[in-house]
Amino acid sequence: MSAALRLDRMSPREQRLLSVLGVVVAGLVLLGAPAYVYGKVTSAREHNHEIAEQLDGMTRASALLAKRRAAREARELLYSTPAPALASFIEGAMRAQGIEVPESADQPDAVGKVFTERSTQVKLRKVGLKPLVNALEQLERSKSAVAVTRLKITARSAPDEYDVALTVSAYDKKKSDGGGKDGEGKDGEGDDADKKGDAPGKTAPTTAKGQPL
Repeated sequence: MSAALRLDRMSPREQRLLSVLGVVVAGLVLLGAPAYVYGKVTSAREHNHEIAEQLDGMTRASALLAKRRAAREARELLYSTPAPALASFIEGAMRAQGIEVPESADQPDAVGKVFTERSTQVKLRKVGLKPLVNALEQLERSKSAVAVTRLKITARSAPDEYDVALTVSAYDKKKSDGGGKDGEGKDGEGDDADKKGDAPGKTAPTTAKGQPL
């Protein structure tokens, strides 16, 4: 029996119910299909966003690791060059700027776990500010682990004349008794040594009142 014949044999009430059912089914199809597709698209978008965040985190972590590796390699390169004898090194930098060194004294070595600090105190008299700054820059730009760790400047009565007391320190890396590179153990030991003040970074010179030059 064909569908048209069956429909003709239905009562008007049954035909109305069948029409209503058809409208409901058509509505569900028309409304449900877009909602289903939208849900799938939203889920895929959220999944892609999570993947993008994970990739971005991996990129940031890789950049941070590369930065730390570069800093460690730069530090190793700095300490791989033996620091010079400080008295002659300081005197050479000062004389290059026309400054005489009337007084200098080596200080006792400070031995740490990773580094040995050698220090020399120098006193200068009647020094001009510009040649002093140039000499300090030359000391700080040394390719070795050398830093000006103390600086006191006292103005004299004459213009642009100063008495200066400064301490220059050099850091010699101790040789490791175990395997691996000198002074290196587990990852991060070199950083911990720096944080503990065993080999502080180079500092900017200051005046007697603590103001930067």
